[in-house]
Amino acid sequence: MKKIISTTLIFGISIFANMLFAQQMTKEQRKAIQSDNIAEFKKQFAAADYNKCFEVKTDSYSPLAYSSMFGKKSIVEFLISNKADINKNCGSQTPLALAEKFGRNDVAKLLTKKGAAKK
Repeated sequence: MKKIISTTLIFGISIFANMLFAQQMTKEQRKAIQSDNIAEFKKQFAAADYNKCFEVKTDSYSPLAYSSMFGKKSIVEFLISNKADINKNCGSQTPLALAEKFGRNDVAKLLTKKGAAKK
């Protein structure tokens, strides 16, 4: 019983810590992704940010997940070629799951081709 309680407590703390330390995605960063322009994207995100979790309202996304959700194929390709974690799960869904959920079939195919895991 102690193991179950301690495991649950540790799991809960790790989830809370992940949410606590996620940065807020700025309006400029969201616009850079929406533009699907790599030069604009690079102005707003450092290479170290490519695998970070960013909060947008009440959800958390990696730049790859956010761009997948909106079907921004140029940004998706750029992030994949720059070693972004293709299966990064910041909130409750991976980039592939978001692309599929929002009907971004071309992005979903690209992610699958590059090795994204179906969950």
